[in-house]
Amino acid sequence: MSALVWLTWRQHRWAVIGVALVVVFATYALMTTPNGRMGGLLMAGFYGLIVQIAFGAVVGVFWGAPLIARELEERTYFVAWGQDVTPVKWLRGKALLLGGLAVVFGALLGVGDGIGGARQTWGAFEFNPLVQAGYALFGFALGVFIGLLTRHVVTAMAATLVFYTFVRAFISVAVRDHYLPAERSVVRWDSTPVLPGGALELGSGFVGNDLEPVPVTSTCAGLINENSCMRATKAAVGTYTDYQPAGMVWVFQLIEFTVFALLAAAMLGLTFRMLRRGGGWKPSRRHRRIASESESESAPEPEVEAESEAEPEVEAEPEVESEAEAEAESEAEAEPKTEAKAKAEPEPGQRASDAAAAQAEG
Repeated sequence: MSALVWLTWRQHRWAVIGVALVVVFATYALMTTPNGRMGGLLMAGFYGLIVQIAFGAVVGVFWGAPLIARELEERTYFVAWGQDVTPVKWLRGKALLLGGLAVVFGALLGVGDGIGGARQTWGAFEFNPLVQAGYALFGFALGVFIGLLTRHVVTAMAATLVFYTFVRAFISVAVRDHYLPAERSVVRWDSTPVLPGGALELGSGFVGNDLEPVPVTSTCAGLINENSCMRATKAAVGTYTDYQPAGMVWVFQLIEFTVFALLAAAMLGLTFRMLRRGGGWKPSRRHRRIASESESESAPEPEVEAESEAEPEVEAEPEVESEAEAEAESEAEAEPKTEAKAKAEPEPGQRASDAAAAQAEG
């Protein structure tokens, strides 16, 4: 295993070093730049771009996608996956090193503070070491899985970027706010809604006499001031607001990490299963055709020699036929001689009758 880890480092060291330099530079520069200066604002924007969008995608595109896809595309897996190193063992060694480094770099990137020390707020939800570690691990696992499916480096990189962005956006917009049930604040028309400090507002609406949500009537729908219309028509007695308190930020961050860690585990599990069964890396028809064509082009001389060696075997058949014909002709010539000899020699009964006739004449 140590030899495999060392080989992995030798093959991917420049990609790892490049990502490490970006992470260290962004984190150090942001933490040492004074707040309020233009440089600090620009650094915060750059850091926010890396944290919110780029880092997990970079890990998936440049680390995960080419890991298996390059071996399959260039057909070097014939050498890499020998008898001593099985495909599963090969991937396990590489995933331990690269996946572990992705988690470490993600956690280091999350240590930085992009919004002035307010990591435990909803606005800085993704500026967290645990969350960034989950994003990086998921991006790596997704890239490895797609690379095994596509067997083409460029296709795997593009597909990884698309699917990673889609999953991140879907969970951020449609799933994250509903990890846990929201709290609700209800007030009547004569009161003003007040939410706890730092709370995340999820939605609002109107309530009826039973203080349960009611829909906007057709009369008030589309008006600029729906509140006044609903109050004037007595269709509602107040409003409600759903929110998540600021104290739940760390719980949601832990849930977010768990979600992406489970997705990463599922991707890696499917990848190992396909490698173990051989369904994801056996040569396709296209690869076999290319291999046969290259072999035929690289070794034309043995084919000529094989043809020349096969020619004497074809010529030997007439000789066998001629010998059989000669034997048949000799047998045919011997048969008339035997018949003539048999006719020339009298039978024993005839010789006895001839002798008796000769004695009578005498």
